[in-house]
Amino acid sequence: MVNIFSKKKNPAEELVTPLMADEPSVTSALSSGTREEQRALRRAQREKERKYRDERLASSKGASASSSKSKSSNSNKTIMTQEEQDEADVKMGCCYTFGGILVKSIHLIDGLIGLIFVVYGSLIMTQFDNPAKVASIVSLTFGSVLLFFAIMGGIGFTTKVCKRCGLALSAYMALFIAFFYLVTIITFLAAPDTFFNYLTDNKDVLYLSSAEITTLKDLLPFFYIVLVALGAMEIARYFALVKLRAKLVKRDVAREHISARARYHHDISGASGESARSGLTDVFFDDVEA
Repeated sequence: MVNIFSKKKNPAEELVTPLMADEPSVTSALSSGTREEQRALRRAQREKERKYRDERLASSKGASASSSKSKSSNSNKTIMTQEEQDEADVKMGCCYTFGGILVKSIHLIDGLIGLIFVVYGSLIMTQFDNPAKVASIVSLTFGSVLLFFAIMGGIGFTTKVCKRCGLALSAYMALFIAFFYLVTIITFLAAPDTFFNYLTDNKDVLYLSSAEITTLKDLLPFFYIVLVALGAMEIARYFALVKLRAKLVKRDVAREHISARARYHHDISGASGESARSGLTDVFFDDVEA
């Protein structure tokens, strides 16, 4: 009876040994160890990414802060430099002063030469029935050019119209005048007899005599020297006027800046004084009402 009611063992359970019974625990331990390593790796990766993001954020903040500081410092520097630049531009200096005197003297000389040629050409043109037209046209044209641009240079020195454009016109015309002197020298060197034959043929309408024409022939080398000196003077006028005009335009702009700042400070001081007086008036009326 006992054998009938007793539970019969499974053959598979009988074959299970204590060593085989411990195998599932070993596998679970190995799998749990692998999962811990994976979690550790993922944590390390996340920590690395977080650190990288923090570094990028810090670097971007530092760059923005440095750029803002540089902008503010540059703006302050610009303001200070503008004021200092205006003060420097107002002062002419010895070199520019000397250049101004030199250019004014050249304009005066050109104006006088131009006036002489204009008067001489007008006399040749109007005082005779058969005038020397070539001589009169050349004299009037050359004299008018010299006189006109000498006047333009004087206007450029005295007024600020169109950024002293008169000085610019006078400067560039100086190159053409120097070129005219060079062509005249080459013409005299190439064919001096042609020029003196023309003078001899038209000496009556040119207010010349035979003795004066002979004297001019003898003084021809001296005229070459004079023409070379006048050409060099015109080239010097060009370079001096280019620099001088730029300096004068800068001085005009600097004076405008300084006067604008002075008006601004004057308006601010006037507004503050008005507000102060209005405040005192209000206090007075408050005391009267009390």
